Amino acid sequence: MVYVASSKYEDAYNRILAGAAHSQGTSVLIFAAADGDSICALRILTDLLKRDSIGHKIVPVSNYREIADQSVKLVDSGTQIRSVVLINCGASMDIHDLINLRDTLTVVVVDSHRPFNLYNVFWNEQIQCLDDGDVADNMDELREAFELIEFGPEDSDTDDESDDDNGGDRRRRRRVGDDPDEFVRVQRERASMREAKMRSRELIQAYYAQGTYHGQASSVTMLQLAEQLGRQPTADSVWCAITGSATQLVMQHIDTKGYDLVISWIRDQVRRISTPTTTAAVRQQQPVDDDHQPDLFDPRLDLPDEDADEGYVKALAGVGTAAEAGLLSSSRAQMGPLTNIQESAELRFTLLRHWSLDNAMQYSPYVASRLATWSAKGRARLSLLLAKLGLSKAEAQAPFIHLAPDLKIQLSKRMRQIGADYSMSDASIQGFVRSYGWRKPTLSSFDMALALLALLHTDGFYSAYDALAQPDCLRHGLDQAKQQQVLIVAQGLVMLERQAVKTLKSFRLAILSDTTEQTPAGPMAMRQLALFLMNTLRERCRPAHARLPFIIAAPLAMDQPDRLLVLGVTPLDCVLHRPEMLSEKLASSRFAGTGRNHFGMVFDDVAADLGADIKQGFFDSSVLEINRADMAVFVDKLRRHL
Repeated sequence: MVYVASSKYEDAYNRILAGAAHSQGTSVLIFAAADGDSICALRILTDLLKRDSIGHKIVPVSNYREIADQSVKLVDSGTQIRSVVLINCGASMDIHDLINLRDTLTVVVVDSHRPFNLYNVFWNEQIQCLDDGDVADNMDELREAFELIEFGPEDSDTDDESDDDNGGDRRRRRRVGDDPDEFVRVQRERASMREAKMRSRELIQAYYAQGTYHGQASSVTMLQLAEQLGRQPTADSVWCAITGSATQLVMQHIDTKGYDLVISWIRDQVRRISTPTTTAAVRQQQPVDDDHQPDLFDPRLDLPDEDADEGYVKALAGVGTAAEAGLLSSSRAQMGPLTNIQESAELRFTLLRHWSLDNAMQYSPYVASRLATWSAKGRARLSLLLAKLGLSKAEAQAPFIHLAPDLKIQLSKRMRQIGADYSMSDASIQGFVRSYGWRKPTLSSFDMALALLALLHTDGFYSAYDALAQPDCLRHGLDQAKQQQVLIVAQGLVMLERQAVKTLKSFRLAILSDTTEQTPAGPMAMRQLALFLMNTLRERCRPAHARLPFIIAAPLAMDQPDRLLVLGVTPLDCVLHRPEMLSEKLASSRFAGTGRNHFGMVFDDVAADLGADIKQGFFDSSVLEINRADMAVFVDKLRRHL
């Protein structure tokens, strides 16, 4: 057994510590994928390494070729690197093909991508693949099949004809030949072994053929590691795990059941970092409605920044003495938010606390998909909904943070009452909010997730990494997230209005003909656009088309209009093909249910059949690059394979 069970993550970390003890320089090399969950996991891991004074180097990567190239440059060229950590990359690829595993090297894989490459979890002790429970709970049959093929007896159909210097073996073969019963028994054993190996190969093939999906967020895995090491959780580490899980939900890598499973564990971590005084204050401040659920907004959480609080600024300007100013500041501090993390039922209105309610609803994919806001009728329904929520037009267009607390509470209750009339009965979702003091804006976990995704797209890996610790970077990220959300929804509505999405027999297809600064580009932004289009059409299509997967293609960059980035997305409840040999345990995962993305395998087949200039090797196998001239033939072959 070479995978690391979820109860023994510390074993992998102890190997990192042991390697560092025998190195005189930077002993840990970290390859981190450029996604929100990876950045959150990286923040927790680097905090652990810093506490233990372990030198480490971070290398952001976007595909397997970069890992292989950097491994040659940084690992093969010296002996100081004793541990390589792969975050959100590597689980689905044989590590032996990426990294030269010298005797003193340990590779730790912390990756939510599934399925696992079985050589990573069952073959080499130098590869420590952290399991979230899937391997230990569901893969006993698969492990037996793998071990039979790799470690079982060799096929021996031709053993009788081979030369053997062992006289005892020659005499045994003669006895078998002389005894008909013994001969029949041996042949039956060989036939049984061949059949067992054939079934094992078919099972392994079926495991890989089920398609890709995601497991537990890597940031949650890292927080569990810290807990097993006896490290006291901090607000920063718990917030990273919360944000990583929220990112998975936003990108629809896990379903709501998987998210709830993670939240139930994180809830205990939040309680651990909350002081008794804080907990009591929260209970006093949060009203309870008829269903005994906390209201959406705690007024303490939504005070504006000091400079943006007009009442406070005017009051401060009117005080006559320093003592009065100090008393005013002290009073505001007592009313201000607690600098901690709290559970909260969040409305699915995008970045609600950071602009107006009107903008939050207008640029919410959730609202747009249910009200069809690309049409005049849909926009009228949105206006009617705002009116029924008890808000005037001026209030809806004002910064939400300036609304009176009673209006915010009313908004929460009214949505629960009338949401079903607008196909929004699930308008709220359980999440968490964090305040950074009354001088800083309060954030929900989904706000944070969108800010990281936007920074990754616009400013790069390290800007997103810094936003987890620097409020100024985070504020910039929120501004970028609002711009990104406007672009995604606006582009999606234009495409829906122009009927630019084609519905084929087995999938939907959207190709952006050109790109500008106003066009979402890059895998993450394209996925958000594809999810918006897919979910919107799902709400308004015939039942037969509701679960159709979605393919979107767009120019790779403004200066590369003839090169397309293609992305395949499937709904979490879509199962295009389920191999018959898979048991229910293997066919369903704890965090993503039964939904699988088969585009990775289909893209491989089509690429091999097409023979065009196609670039693959991304961590998400459902992403590829292709020349625009080859796209028509590519789509035609896709139709035949799906």
